Amino acid sequence: MTSTKIQFLVQMTCESCVKAVKQSLQNVPGVNDVEVNLKEGSVVVDSILPTLEVQKKLESTGRPVAIKGYDGSIAAVSILEAGEESIKGVVRFVQASPNTCIIDGTIDGLVPGEHSIEVHECGDLSRGCESVGKLFNPVGYAGKRNYGSLGQITAERNGRAAFRIEDNVLRLSDVIGRSLVVSSQVRDISHASCGIIARSAGLFQNPKTICACDGTTIWDEVTKPKSKSSL
Repeated sequence: MTSTKIQFLVQMTCESCVKAVKQSLQNVPGVNDVEVNLKEGSVVVDSILPTLEVQKKLESTGRPVAIKGYDGSIAAVSILEAGEESIKGVVRFVQASPNTCIIDGTIDGLVPGEHSIEVHECGDLSRGCESVGKLFNPVGYAGKRNYGSLGQITAERNGRAAFRIEDNVLRLSDVIGRSLVVSSQVRDISHASCGIIARSAGLFQNPKTICACDGTTIWDEVTKPKSKSSL
């Protein structure tokens, strides 16, 4: 499996904090390396694990944690915000190498079982998931599968699907501005949620810690009360 580097911000004040952070990921299968910068509050984890799994390990130290960026030539994110209101999620993309795109996500509110995850042609949510167009297949593409078909994800009994997909077909530069669709067919009823795939910060490319509009800090966002459906 292809490992990727994820940059987290972790609220740390001393060397004891650094030690606790390192211990939280020590000997964890799938974690290859951990770099901690106390001054910057930065923790860079080289891993093959889903982002949520690494984040939970860091949060087990009792410290607020925020995702800052991903290592790759291009990074993107899709926030599922249209379609079924009960379905909420964030799916992140990173072009880890010329031939490997990592798709990493956590989605809540799904019916337990298998769900398809696909890229569709249009970044248009004006009519919800009805306006995202057809499954994306570039002109001239002649692969063994549909280009935009990213496979299946599995929702557990609590309705959550946490996944990490290594895709050797998708090129992230081809799909930024299009839509990601998660769908399933249960008892002859179609369930779908979708969001636009938008470019996001790569590793060390996101300097933002304070919102210029209202002065909200990143830690205000991390620690504020969340609704049951939020991630």
